[in-house]
Amino acid sequence: MNLSRRQFLASSLAAWTIPTWASSLPVKSNQELFISAFSKSKTEHFIGAFLTNGELLWSMALPDRAHAPVVHPTHSVVGAVARRPGFYIDFFNPITGKLFSRIEPLKDHHFYGHAVFTEDGQTLITQENHYPTGEGKIVLRQWPTGDVLHEYSSGGIGPHESVLMNQSTLVIANGGLKTHPNNDRDILNLDTMQPNVTYLSLKDGSILNQVSHAPELHKLSIRHLDVNAKGEVALGFQYQGELWEQVPLVAISTKESKDLEYLPIPEHIRARFKQYCGSVCFDQSGETLAISTPRGGFVAYWDVPSRTFLKVDNCRDVCGLVATDKTNEFVLTSGTGKQLLSAPRNSQISQINQLAGVHWDNHLRRIELNI
Repeated sequence: MNLSRRQFLASSLAAWTIPTWASSLPVKSNQELFISAFSKSKTEHFIGAFLTNGELLWSMALPDRAHAPVVHPTHSVVGAVARRPGFYIDFFNPITGKLFSRIEPLKDHHFYGHAVFTEDGQTLITQENHYPTGEGKIVLRQWPTGDVLHEYSSGGIGPHESVLMNQSTLVIANGGLKTHPNNDRDILNLDTMQPNVTYLSLKDGSILNQVSHAPELHKLSIRHLDVNAKGEVALGFQYQGELWEQVPLVAISTKESKDLEYLPIPEHIRARFKQYCGSVCFDQSGETLAISTPRGGFVAYWDVPSRTFLKVDNCRDVCGLVATDKTNEFVLTSGTGKQLLSAPRNSQISQINQLAGVHWDNHLRRIELNI
Protein backbone atom coordinates (compact mmCIF):
# COMPACT_ATOMS: atom_id res chain seq x y z
CA MET A 1 0.00 0.00 0.00
CA ASN A 2 1.44 3.35 -1.07
CA LEU A 3 0.16 6.59 0.43
CA SER A 4 0.47 9.84 -1.50
CA ARG A 5 1.76 12.93 0.30
CA ARG A 6 -1.77 14.35 0.36
CA GLN A 7 -3.23 11.11 1.73
CA PHE A 8 -0.44 10.95 4.29
CA LEU A 9 -1.11 14.46 5.60
CA ALA A 10 -4.86 13.93 5.73
CA SER A 11 -4.56 10.64 7.56
CA SER A 12 -1.84 11.94 9.89
CA LEU A 13 -3.86 14.96 10.91
CA ALA A 14 -6.75 12.64 11.62
CA ALA A 15 -4.51 10.92 14.16
CA TRP A 16 -4.96 13.86 16.49
CA THR A 17 -8.60 12.84 16.93
CA ILE A 18 -7.46 9.53 18.41
CA PRO A 19 -7.94 9.57 22.19
CA THR A 20 -5.30 9.05 24.84
CA TRP A 21 -4.30 5.56 25.93
CA ALA A 22 -6.07 5.78 29.27
CA SER A 23 -9.39 6.75 27.72
CA SER A 24 -9.31 4.37 24.78
CA LEU A 25 -8.29 0.93 26.00
CA PRO A 26 -11.06 -1.66 26.15
CA VAL A 27 -12.25 -2.57 29.64
CA LYS A 28 -11.76 -6.29 29.06
CA SER A 29 -8.06 -5.72 28.44
CA ASN A 30 -7.61 -4.99 32.15
CA GLN A 31 -6.13 -1.72 30.92
CA GLU A 32 -3.15 -3.37 29.19
CA LEU A 33 -2.28 -4.12 25.59
CA PHE A 34 0.79 -5.80 24.15
CA ILE A 35 1.98 -5.01 20.62
CA SER A 36 4.18 -7.17 18.40
CA ALA A 37 4.86 -7.97 14.80
CA PHE A 38 4.40 -11.59 13.76
CA SER A 39 4.42 -13.82 10.70
CA LYS A 40 2.27 -16.73 9.60
CA SER A 41 4.59 -17.80 6.79
CA LYS A 42 7.61 -16.49 4.90
CA THR A 43 5.32 -14.24 2.88
CA GLU A 44 2.56 -13.35 5.39
CA HIS A 45 3.52 -10.62 7.86
CA PHE A 46 1.42 -8.73 10.39
CA ILE A 47 1.34 -6.47 13.41
CA GLY A 48 -1.12 -7.21 16.17
CA ALA A 49 -2.29 -6.35 19.67
CA PHE A 50 -3.05 -8.92 22.34
CA LEU A 51 -4.65 -8.69 25.76
CA THR A 52 -3.39 -9.82 29.16
CA ASN A 53 -5.04 -13.21 28.62
CA GLY A 54 -3.15 -13.63 25.32
CA GLU A 55 -6.21 -13.10 23.14
CA LEU A 56 -5.38 -11.43 19.82
CA LEU A 57 -7.45 -8.24 19.71
CA TRP A 58 -6.64 -7.40 16.09
CA SER A 59 -4.04 -7.92 13.40
CA MET A 60 -3.17 -6.00 10.25
CA ALA A 61 -1.18 -7.19 7.26
CA LEU A 62 2.19 -5.57 6.53
CA PRO A 63 3.99 -5.32 3.17
CA ASP A 64 7.11 -6.99 4.59
CA ARG A 65 8.38 -8.42 7.84
CA ALA A 66 8.56 -5.89 10.70
CA HIS A 67 11.05 -5.89 13.55
CA ALA A 68 9.91 -3.73 16.46
CA PRO A 69 6.81 -1.71 17.34
CA VAL A 70 7.10 1.94 18.33
CA VAL A 71 4.49 3.30 20.75
CA HIS A 72 3.36 6.90 21.01
CA PRO A 73 3.75 8.08 24.62
CA THR A 74 0.35 9.75 25.05
CA HIS A 75 -2.07 8.90 22.23
CA SER A 76 -3.37 5.68 20.73
CA VAL A 77 -0.77 5.28 18.00
CA VAL A 78 1.58 2.37 17.36
CA GLY A 79 3.99 1.92 14.49
CA ALA A 80 5.45 -1.19 12.88
CA VAL A 81 9.07 -0.59 11.84
CA ALA A 82 10.20 -2.69 8.90
CA ARG A 83 13.01 -5.16 9.45
CA ARG A 84 16.46 -4.10 8.22
CA PRO A 85 16.81 -3.02 5.49
CA GLY A 86 13.47 -1.39 6.21
CA PHE A 87 11.72 1.08 3.95
CA TYR A 88 8.53 1.83 5.87
CA ILE A 89 7.01 2.53 9.27
CA ASP A 90 3.24 1.95 9.24
CA PHE A 91 1.17 3.61 11.98
CA PHE A 92 -2.04 2.15 13.35
CA ASN A 93 -4.83 2.77 15.79
CA PRO A 94 -4.03 -0.08 18.23
CA ILE A 95 -7.64 -0.50 19.31
CA THR A 96 -9.16 -0.92 15.84
CA GLY A 97 -6.08 -1.84 13.82
CA LYS A 98 -6.83 0.87 11.27
CA LEU A 99 -3.83 2.08 9.25
CA PHE A 100 -3.63 5.86 9.09
CA SER A 101 -0.14 6.77 7.89
CA ARG A 102 3.22 5.61 6.60
CA ILE A 103 6.68 7.15 6.96
CA GLU A 104 9.56 6.26 4.65
CA PRO A 105 13.32 6.77 5.14
CA LEU A 106 15.36 9.53 3.57
CA LYS A 107 16.56 9.04 -0.02
CA ASP A 108 19.32 6.41 -0.20
CA HIS A 109 18.62 5.41 3.42
CA HIS A 110 16.92 2.51 5.13
CA PHE A 111 15.58 1.93 8.64
CA TYR A 112 17.14 -0.52 11.11
CA GLY A 113 13.93 -1.93 12.60
CA HIS A 114 13.59 0.42 15.59
CA ALA A 115 12.26 3.91 16.28
CA VAL A 116 11.33 5.95 19.34
CA PHE A 117 9.15 8.94 20.15
CA THR A 118 10.34 11.82 22.31
CA GLU A 119 8.73 12.07 25.74
CA ASP A 120 6.25 14.72 24.60
CA GLY A 121 5.25 12.68 21.54
CA GLN A 122 5.94 15.57 19.14
CA THR A 123 9.02 14.05 17.49
CA LEU A 124 9.70 10.65 15.97
CA ILE A 125 13.35 9.49 16.04
CA THR A 126 14.61 6.91 13.56
CA GLN A 127 17.96 5.21 13.06
CA GLU A 128 18.94 5.04 9.40
CA ASN A 129 21.75 3.80 7.16
CA HIS A 130 22.96 6.06 4.38
CA TYR A 131 23.97 3.04 2.37
CA PRO A 132 26.10 4.75 -0.33
CA THR A 133 28.56 5.74 2.42
CA GLY A 134 27.56 3.42 5.29
CA GLU A 135 27.22 6.38 7.66
CA GLY A 136 24.74 5.94 10.49
CA LYS A 137 22.11 8.66 10.82
CA ILE A 138 19.69 9.77 13.51
CA VAL A 139 16.69 11.50 11.93
CA LEU A 140 14.22 13.61 13.90
CA ARG A 141 10.79 14.02 12.30
CA GLN A 142 7.89 16.20 13.32
CA TRP A 143 4.86 14.21 14.38
CA PRO A 144 2.38 13.69 12.79
CA THR A 145 3.44 15.37 9.51
CA GLY A 146 6.66 13.37 9.16
CA ASP A 147 8.63 16.48 8.13
CA VAL A 148 12.37 16.13 8.83
CA LEU A 149 13.51 18.49 11.58
CA HIS A 150 17.13 17.40 12.03
CA GLU A 151 19.54 14.85 10.59
CA TYR A 152 22.45 13.94 12.87
CA SER A 153 25.36 11.53 12.60
CA SER A 154 24.83 8.54 14.89
CA GLY A 155 28.52 8.58 15.78
CA GLY A 156 29.20 5.30 14.02
CA ILE A 157 28.00 2.67 11.57
CA GLY A 158 24.85 0.62 11.94
CA PRO A 159 22.74 2.44 14.58
CA HIS A 160 20.40 -0.46 15.27
CA GLU A 161 18.42 0.70 18.31
CA SER A 162 18.27 3.85 20.43
CA VAL A 163 16.55 4.75 23.70
CA LEU A 164 15.89 8.04 25.45
CA MET A 165 17.91 8.63 28.60
CA ASN A 166 15.99 11.86 29.15
CA GLN A 167 14.27 14.47 27.01
CA SER A 168 17.57 15.79 25.64
CA THR A 169 19.83 12.71 25.49
CA LEU A 170 19.57 9.74 23.13
CA VAL A 171 21.57 6.55 23.70
CA ILE A 172 22.48 4.72 20.49
CA ALA A 173 23.68 1.18 19.90
CA ASN A 174 25.96 1.57 16.87
CA GLY A 175 26.31 -2.04 15.82
CA GLY A 176 29.30 -1.35 13.59
CA LEU A 177 28.09 -3.47 10.65
CA LYS A 178 28.35 -1.80 7.25
CA THR A 179 25.75 -3.27 4.89
CA HIS A 180 23.97 -2.46 1.65
CA PRO A 181 20.31 -3.31 0.96
CA ASN A 182 21.21 -5.16 -2.25
CA ASN A 183 22.78 -7.91 -0.09
CA ASP A 184 21.90 -6.80 3.40
CA ARG A 185 23.14 -9.85 5.30
CA ASP A 186 26.65 -9.44 3.86
CA ILE A 187 28.94 -7.55 6.25
CA LEU A 188 31.18 -5.26 4.21
CA ASN A 189 33.58 -4.24 6.99
CA LEU A 190 34.04 -7.34 9.14
CA ASP A 191 37.76 -6.70 9.69
CA THR A 192 37.34 -3.01 10.51
CA MET A 193 34.14 -3.00 12.59
CA GLN A 194 34.07 -0.43 15.40
CA PRO A 195 30.81 -0.80 17.35
CA ASN A 196 30.09 1.69 20.10
CA VAL A 197 27.45 3.09 22.40
CA THR A 198 26.94 6.80 21.80
CA TYR A 199 25.27 9.38 24.03
CA LEU A 200 23.89 12.04 21.69
CA SER A 201 22.48 15.48 22.43
CA LEU A 202 19.10 15.90 20.75
CA LYS A 203 19.52 19.66 20.99
CA ASP A 204 22.39 19.95 18.51
CA GLY A 205 23.54 16.42 17.60
CA SER A 206 26.77 16.67 19.56
CA ILE A 207 28.30 13.53 21.09
CA LEU A 208 28.21 13.71 24.89
CA ASN A 209 30.04 10.43 25.43
CA GLN A 210 31.03 7.39 23.41
CA VAL A 211 32.28 4.03 24.64
CA SER A 212 33.71 1.13 22.62
CA HIS A 213 35.15 -2.34 23.16
CA ALA A 214 38.86 -3.04 23.30
CA PRO A 215 40.29 -3.60 19.78
CA GLU A 216 40.34 -7.39 20.16
CA LEU A 217 36.53 -7.32 20.59
CA HIS A 218 35.84 -5.23 17.49
CA LYS A 219 33.55 -7.93 16.05
CA LEU A 220 31.25 -7.70 19.09
CA SER A 221 28.30 -5.85 17.57
CA ILE A 222 26.31 -3.70 20.02
CA ARG A 223 22.69 -4.20 19.01
CA HIS A 224 19.99 -3.70 21.64
CA LEU A 225 19.72 -1.67 24.81
CA ASP A 226 17.49 -0.40 27.60
CA VAL A 227 17.86 2.28 30.27
CA ASN A 228 16.58 2.35 33.85
CA ALA A 229 15.64 5.26 36.11
CA LYS A 230 19.19 5.43 37.52
CA GLY A 231 20.64 6.09 34.08
CA GLU A 232 22.18 2.64 33.76
CA VAL A 233 22.15 1.41 30.16
CA ALA A 234 22.06 -2.34 29.55
CA LEU A 235 23.58 -3.55 26.27
CA GLY A 236 23.18 -6.85 24.43
CA PHE A 237 25.74 -7.98 21.85
CA GLN A 238 25.83 -10.18 18.75
CA TYR A 239 29.30 -11.55 18.02
CA GLN A 240 30.36 -11.78 14.38
CA GLY A 241 33.27 -14.14 15.09
CA GLU A 242 33.42 -17.87 15.79
CA LEU A 243 30.89 -19.70 17.98
CA TRP A 244 33.62 -21.21 20.12
CA GLU A 245 35.28 -17.92 21.05
CA GLN A 246 34.68 -16.80 24.65
CA VAL A 247 33.50 -13.19 24.48
CA PRO A 248 31.28 -11.10 26.77
CA LEU A 249 27.69 -10.73 25.61
CA VAL A 250 26.11 -8.27 28.07
CA ALA A 251 27.30 -4.98 29.56
CA ILE A 252 26.25 -1.93 31.56
CA SER A 253 27.17 1.64 30.61
CA THR A 254 26.36 5.14 31.84
CA LYS A 255 26.64 8.63 30.43
CA GLU A 256 29.89 9.05 32.40
CA SER A 257 31.42 5.65 31.58
CA LYS A 258 34.88 5.41 30.13
CA ASP A 259 34.65 1.64 29.62
CA LEU A 260 31.92 -0.95 29.26
CA GLU A 261 31.18 -2.97 32.39
CA TYR A 262 30.69 -6.56 31.22
CA LEU A 263 28.28 -8.64 33.28
CA PRO A 264 29.22 -12.15 34.44
CA ILE A 265 27.66 -15.17 32.74
CA PRO A 266 28.43 -18.77 33.77
CA GLU A 267 30.35 -20.25 30.83
CA HIS A 268 27.87 -23.08 30.25
CA ILE A 269 25.13 -20.43 29.93
CA ARG A 270 27.23 -18.04 27.85
CA ALA A 271 27.95 -20.80 25.35
CA ARG A 272 24.21 -21.50 25.02
CA PHE A 273 23.64 -17.91 23.83
CA LYS A 274 25.32 -18.91 20.54
CA GLN A 275 26.85 -15.39 20.50
CA TYR A 276 23.42 -13.75 20.04
CA CYS A 277 21.40 -11.46 22.32
CA GLY A 278 17.87 -10.51 21.26
CA SER A 279 15.75 -8.16 23.38
CA VAL A 280 17.18 -6.23 26.35
CA CYS A 281 14.83 -5.15 29.13
CA PHE A 282 14.90 -3.86 32.72
CA ASP A 283 11.98 -4.67 34.98
CA GLN A 284 9.81 -1.90 36.45
CA SER A 285 12.23 -1.35 39.36
CA GLY A 286 15.31 -1.26 37.16
CA GLU A 287 16.98 -3.84 39.41
CA THR A 288 16.31 -6.97 37.34
CA LEU A 289 17.75 -7.21 33.83
CA ALA A 290 16.39 -9.67 31.29
CA ILE A 291 17.99 -10.56 27.94
CA SER A 292 16.54 -13.02 25.46
CA THR A 293 18.34 -15.23 22.97
CA PRO A 294 16.16 -16.86 20.31
CA ARG A 295 19.13 -18.87 19.05
CA GLY A 296 19.79 -20.22 22.52
CA GLY A 297 16.12 -20.66 23.40
CA PHE A 298 16.03 -18.90 26.77
CA VAL A 299 15.88 -15.62 28.69
CA ALA A 300 18.70 -14.83 31.13
CA TYR A 301 18.37 -12.59 34.20
CA TRP A 302 20.76 -10.52 36.32
CA ASP A 303 20.53 -8.65 39.62
CA VAL A 304 21.58 -5.14 38.57
CA PRO A 305 22.70 -3.64 41.94
CA SER A 306 25.09 -6.52 42.68
CA ARG A 307 25.91 -7.25 39.00
CA THR A 308 25.27 -10.96 39.61
CA PHE A 309 23.74 -13.59 37.36
CA LEU A 310 20.39 -14.99 38.54
CA LYS A 311 18.92 -17.71 36.30
CA VAL A 312 17.39 -18.57 32.94
CA ASP A 313 13.88 -19.34 31.67
CA ASN A 314 13.94 -21.88 28.85
CA CYS A 315 11.61 -21.33 25.89
CA ARG A 316 12.30 -22.31 22.30
CA ASP A 317 12.79 -19.37 19.90
CA VAL A 318 12.01 -16.75 22.54
CA CYS A 319 12.87 -13.12 21.74
CA GLY A 320 10.00 -10.72 22.56
CA LEU A 321 10.43 -9.30 26.04
CA VAL A 322 8.75 -6.49 27.96
CA ALA A 323 8.41 -5.48 31.62
CA THR A 324 4.97 -5.29 33.21
CA ASP A 325 4.01 -2.62 35.75
CA LYS A 326 4.96 -5.00 38.58
CA THR A 327 8.46 -5.38 40.02
CA ASN A 328 10.29 -8.52 38.84
CA GLU A 329 7.77 -9.43 36.14
CA PHE A 330 8.09 -9.79 32.37
CA VAL A 331 5.97 -10.94 29.44
CA LEU A 332 7.80 -13.08 26.85
CA THR A 333 6.83 -14.07 23.31
CA SER A 334 8.32 -16.73 21.05
CA GLY A 335 8.46 -17.79 17.44
CA THR A 336 6.30 -20.78 18.39
CA GLY A 337 3.37 -18.50 19.23
CA LYS A 338 3.74 -18.68 23.01
CA GLN A 339 3.07 -15.80 25.41
CA LEU A 340 4.56 -16.31 28.86
CA LEU A 341 4.53 -14.46 32.19
CA SER A 342 7.74 -14.70 34.23
CA ALA A 343 8.74 -13.57 37.72
CA PRO A 344 12.36 -14.77 37.73
CA ARG A 345 13.26 -13.89 41.32
CA ASN A 346 10.38 -16.06 42.47
CA SER A 347 11.21 -18.79 39.93
CA GLN A 348 7.67 -18.52 38.58
CA ILE A 349 6.81 -18.78 34.91
CA SER A 350 3.48 -19.62 33.33
CA GLN A 351 2.06 -19.80 29.84
CA ILE A 352 -0.56 -17.15 29.12
CA ASN A 353 -1.54 -18.52 25.73
CA GLN A 354 -0.22 -20.05 22.52
CA LEU A 355 -1.63 -18.91 19.20
CA ALA A 356 -1.58 -21.54 16.47
CA GLY A 357 0.17 -20.47 13.28
CA VAL A 358 1.58 -17.29 14.85
CA HIS A 359 5.34 -16.70 14.91
CA TRP A 360 5.99 -13.69 17.13
CA ASP A 361 8.79 -11.44 15.88
CA ASN A 362 11.79 -10.07 17.76
CA HIS A 363 10.38 -7.32 19.96
CA LEU A 364 7.37 -6.70 22.17
CA ARG A 365 5.92 -3.49 23.59
CA ARG A 366 3.40 -2.89 26.36
CA ILE A 367 1.03 0.06 26.44
CA GLU A 368 1.73 2.38 29.35
CA LEU A 369 -1.31 3.90 31.05
CA ASN A 370 0.33 6.14 33.63
CA ILE A 371 1.31 8.78 31.07
